[in-house]
Amino acid sequence: MKKVKYKSKNRYKEFLHAAKIIAKKISKIDGVIGILATGGLGRGHCDDFSDLDLIVYADEKKAKEIEKYIAVGFLRYKEIDFDTPVVSYQKALNEKSPSRLWSQVLRWDRENSQILFDTGGRIAKLLKEKLVFPDSEQKRIMSYHGQLVDDLLNYDFRLWAKRGEVINMSHCLVQAAEHMILWIYAKNKKFRPYTTKWLFYHLENNSVPEAKYFSIIKKAYLNPIKTVKQAKSIRDSLVKLSKKIGIKFYFEDLEALHKKSRENWKKAKDKTKYYLSW
Repeated sequence: MKKVKYKSKNRYKEFLHAAKIIAKKISKIDGVIGILATGGLGRGHCDDFSDLDLIVYADEKKAKEIEKYIAVGFLRYKEIDFDTPVVSYQKALNEKSPSRLWSQVLRWDRENSQILFDTGGRIAKLLKEKLVFPDSEQKRIMSYHGQLVDDLLNYDFRLWAKRGEVINMSHCLVQAAEHMILWIYAKNKKFRPYTTKWLFYHLENNSVPEAKYFSIIKKAYLNPIKTVKQAKSIRDSLVKLSKKIGIKFYFEDLEALHKKSRENWKKAKDKTKYYLSW
């Protein structure tokens, strides 16, 4: 297991000790097939702000009954909060990956996990089968985020710059940086983290080559932006980096986009021109 590094005090050993005791007791419940330690336990760092995350895989017929007393939220014992959902093993096994169930975030979470209990190796087999990242999914994700980086830096940003709205220019930079990060993760076939908390996960922990450029990406979030000049400087840095790592830009400026639109008008059908002209 590759351990992440953060500045807070690591209570990993304490959390793991508690998890093993709990897992041993839960494993004796009829219908429990396997138990995964995820969250901080899976990533190797638990602190005062972590939950004790255990995924309990149970037989479909027993899952609802077991979750009544295992999957109980808002519990805190010895200064540790619990997150212990019960999942139908059959449902997890039968659902294809990728899918709504086996989402990018869920696969990231399960990839960062360790098995505490496994009946007949069924959990290990499940993870091997489901923790995949097909080329088609990679292509779709990269196309989606790459297009948004292009739109935000080359269209939306310039639009707000012409209007002199610094706060909107700044917003474009933050959004562009986020889509750039997710493009980088897909490029390296790294599952998308739970972005509400862990957007920078793969960059902070140097699990992608582009982590060496994190100081540039961080400018959108950390550098002061009070003037149009400051915003443009950061935008130029992000554009340069985008091209360097392989994000394609289709319209470098507003005029190029308008030129394309004028060409499309010339090629439009006569009926289109009739109804949309004045």
